[in-house]
Amino acid sequence: MKKKQREYQEKYGQVPNDFSERFEFIIKHLKLSMKDIEKVRKGIKKLLKVQWTDLDFIFYFVPEATPRARYSSFTRHFYVKNASDNHELFKDFIEHSGDLFHIVTTPCKFYCDIYLPISNQMNRVEKVLAELKLIRAVSKPDWDNVGKTYSDMIQKHLLLDDSLIVEGVVRKFYSFKPRIEIRLSYMEKYDCKFNKKKIEEWKFYKDISEKIIEKDSIV
Repeated sequence: MKKKQREYQEKYGQVPNDFSERFEFIIKHLKLSMKDIEKVRKGIKKLLKVQWTDLDFIFYFVPEATPRARYSSFTRHFYVKNASDNHELFKDFIEHSGDLFHIVTTPCKFYCDIYLPISNQMNRVEKVLAELKLIRAVSKPDWDNVGKTYSDMIQKHLLLDDSLIVEGVVRKFYSFKPRIEIRLSYMEKYDCKFNKKKIEEWKFYKDISEKIIEKDSIV
């Protein structure tokens, strides 16, 4: 740990903690000209107006998290038990939905609300308040396992890779109707040429390029 702290200090110690001071440091460090600063200003305006598209899905089954990855001494690979079941479920959903979904390849936000069964041990008032989302679920599965389970589920069939998720929120509720509600909100264009090039160089992108709609970058 001390080695990592020392390496961090050597590499980033000169960068100020305060945002204003850090921004001034960046301008000097990168030797930005007035022309560069004007490009930054225009880039800010464009990115603040970025358009997002929302995709909403509801799955009517009891939410369950997949177990953490395990190592197989036979295949010498890590695997997640039951993950393939979720993949097949979502694949079947996409194929029979009647809608035309394109593979998302741009930065996106992932929101997942899970509704766990209301416990019979709750009294009648508690059950009503739980359905109203005022009493929250403190039962398993853990929020992080839920996020991983259902972001993995949509990979390859809707989302190119979950590394595209730049913001994620998981919320847990109780309900008389257990279910999973997912919203995937994605940029209509790449935010910059750097990310566009990086994503288009991924192996899986190239493997399914015929299924992907090419997009421009904002800056």
